[in-house]
Amino acid sequence: MLLRIFKRLCFIGVFMGLALGTSWAAPVIKMGAHAPQSGSLAKHGIEQIKGIRLAAEEFEKKTGSKVDLIVYDDESNPQKAVSAVEKLAGVDHVNGIVGGYGSNLVGPASETAERYDTPYLTTGAVDTQLSEKKFKNFFRLNYMPGYASAQSGAIQNIFGARKVGIVYNSLSATAQIAEAVKGQLQAAGIQVPVFEKFEKGTTNFKPILLKVKDAGCDVLLVEGYFQDYVGTIKDAKILNLPVKAYVGSWGIGTPEFIRELGPLSEYVYGTSVWEKGTAPKEAKANESQMISDYTARFKEEPSYIAMLGYLSAKYMLEAIAKGGGQTAAYTPEKTRNALRSLDVISPMGRIAFDEKGDPRYFSAVLFQTQKGEQVVVYPTDRAQGKAVYPQIPWGGK
Repeated sequence: MLLRIFKRLCFIGVFMGLALGTSWAAPVIKMGAHAPQSGSLAKHGIEQIKGIRLAAEEFEKKTGSKVDLIVYDDESNPQKAVSAVEKLAGVDHVNGIVGGYGSNLVGPASETAERYDTPYLTTGAVDTQLSEKKFKNFFRLNYMPGYASAQSGAIQNIFGARKVGIVYNSLSATAQIAEAVKGQLQAAGIQVPVFEKFEKGTTNFKPILLKVKDAGCDVLLVEGYFQDYVGTIKDAKILNLPVKAYVGSWGIGTPEFIRELGPLSEYVYGTSVWEKGTAPKEAKANESQMISDYTARFKEEPSYIAMLGYLSAKYMLEAIAKGGGQTAAYTPEKTRNALRSLDVISPMGRIAFDEKGDPRYFSAVLFQTQKGEQVVVYPTDRAQGKAVYPQIPWGGK
């Protein structure tokens, strides 16, 4: 009897829907994103959001589901990052959050996501301390150890440098990678006579660079962010700094970096999770399709930051769908479990998360900008070409 009543009510519901001109639709998945669209980190955040948007559009086409993507500008400000996550989780009630750039922003933002029990997958925070909190909702695609080994390995095995000057932004992530690389270099018998910290917002790097010059360093290693690279490279040109190579960490080689510096971006080394053509053979098709779609959508080729944004959104949306989306069966726990069971070969290599949300297999590559292109030179098994060494964009002596 109850079954017959239920079937009759369903029939009435369908009939009424047809009579009113409505139709049944797939559930809407709500995904939130926050990233710097203004402020000092905007150049990175804008690239990130482009990749996120592309993944959402791709997911809609493949699944027929509607993605309600809600994006907030955190203005490169930790408090605004917290506010963004509070809105996404507490007001918009999204199923998951992606984005975030800079460990000082992602740290408080991820704490907020944990408080609201909302899965949070970031692409731009490498501070090792973030995962030590063991939040159940925290996941990331890249982290600091993978970047440090790419830098120190190339300095040892490709450059054969004897002395390295390291200058670094005082923020936690950049200070950590500076310490890690310093330790690795010294363990290999390479001197680090200059190890200097500078504060966020520094614009005059000449006093620090003069120390690098006086110490006779072969390599200048700058652990910082976009404006730090722009400032140090321009000041190095003014001083005609006589080093043999300029190496940076994340954010180098993006379209904005090359547009900002022009010829001064040539021969600069940077770390990356991915560059065009470096995907494992199992992910070549995915890489090719992403590049094609991104270029058609945004009229430029994707940077590695865009790829990170794309992959974070892709895997979060897939996890949310497995977790039930916006159906009554949805739970954050199901989405978390889907992320924890992820083990795939992506354009940036194998991706799987450990119990703290850290990537189990992440390894960065070191590239050099050559004729406006990012050519991976280390490690050798992923290299696309050879390093031009010694060579610096300002000429040297």
